[in-house]
Amino acid sequence: MLKASLAPEAGALSEPVVESRTPAADRGGWRRTLMLAMMTLIYALNYLDRQVVVILQEPIKADYKLLDWQLGLLTGASISLLYTAMSIPIARWVDRGLHRVRLIATITALWSILTAACGLTRSFGQFIVARMGVGMAEAGFTPAAHSLLSDLYPVRKRPWAMGIFSLGISIGIMTGMAVGGFVAQRYDWRTALMVVGLPGIVVAAAFALLAREPARGESEVGTAVVDKVEPMKFGVAVKALWRRPAYVHVVLGSAAASFASTAIFSWVPSLLIRVHGMSLAEVGLGLGLLSGLSGLIGTSLGGWQAARFGARGLHAMLWAPIGGLALSIPLFIAAFYASSGQATLITMFAPLVLVALWTAPSIALTQSLAPLAARATASAVYIVTANVLGVALGPIVIGLLSDIFTRSTGNTGTGLRWALTVAALIFAWSILHWSLALRALKRMPAAA
Repeated sequence: MLKASLAPEAGALSEPVVESRTPAADRGGWRRTLMLAMMTLIYALNYLDRQVVVILQEPIKADYKLLDWQLGLLTGASISLLYTAMSIPIARWVDRGLHRVRLIATITALWSILTAACGLTRSFGQFIVARMGVGMAEAGFTPAAHSLLSDLYPVRKRPWAMGIFSLGISIGIMTGMAVGGFVAQRYDWRTALMVVGLPGIVVAAAFALLAREPARGESEVGTAVVDKVEPMKFGVAVKALWRRPAYVHVVLGSAAASFASTAIFSWVPSLLIRVHGMSLAEVGLGLGLLSGLSGLIGTSLGGWQAARFGARGLHAMLWAPIGGLALSIPLFIAAFYASSGQATLITMFAPLVLVALWTAPSIALTQSLAPLAARATASAVYIVTANVLGVALGPIVIGLLSDIFTRSTGNTGTGLRWALTVAALIFAWSILHWSLALRALKRMPAAA
């Protein structure tokens, strides 16, 4: 049995020193590929169950007689509250050796059941509680998945693997929009929630049967299989991460980008319905295909460029995200003021590709900058920050602005357009932090 030891100093970021017997970075190729494919599918279900409410929010608003800020609460904060609260505790359990495969299988089944249960609610309060349950169940998936993938893929292949994994976001959004809109148009929004929720139970069972738990640190070049890694205390892990400015700015840049992109994704369906008179099925199919295709292209390109240019240094991973976000701002604003729904969808394609470029590099960097014993914690801090500043606040803040601008202009379409313009401008905040992260990475020693 081999035991990895970590430097005891607070803030130490060195990897564990392990006696090397055999390289473990490339073993188990077929099973590793299968697990990556299954985790990508589960990530798609994660976003499908999370985002399907976006396409359903107009009929839900009519049923429960809600204001826009309440819709923002439903699509953002309701799912993010317990998601945020539980991410770090679950990540700490993962870093202490919790079986990640069993955890992922269990919580996938749980959030799928709770998504279907949302369709059975009879009040806005009940819906909020059910959505909070979905958020609580989903909280453990990303830290566990990031930790699992980091043990399956070595540093040189990690950006590619994270890029493939991140495709689940686009697949989930595309499927949720298209299927949710079609089923709601043909039946109702309650049926749509049950249709998208229940298949996750089957996928969870399949993952539990087919996936295997890798040893901690298995992918690290020059190390043997690690049977045990001494966990870092939470305060020590956070202090170590905080002392790396590159990690801090990557997290803050991701949070700002999440704020803007989540707000836009949450409110563009309402823009298409309110301003351009499109039906639920039209919006679901059009926006679903658009966001799915653009996300697949952008996320794949982001992972490819991070792996290719990252060989020149970790800082090179950020060139494309910075340029992409800068170009997306005027393109998004042009889309919001297009003359028709079709023109809005066509104009949004390019900026949606551009804003997807940052996803894979940000995940790969947070894992590469974290100590082996704190990878799940690094992922959880990243997720919590992105959810508190982005997912939770983005839809509700833009919803509040929409209400304020609507009262000021007397036109709900104009109010929503102005609010979405503010959301697009938030990408400038993200660009600032990505640029600071790039500068910090360039100053890091090559071995860091």
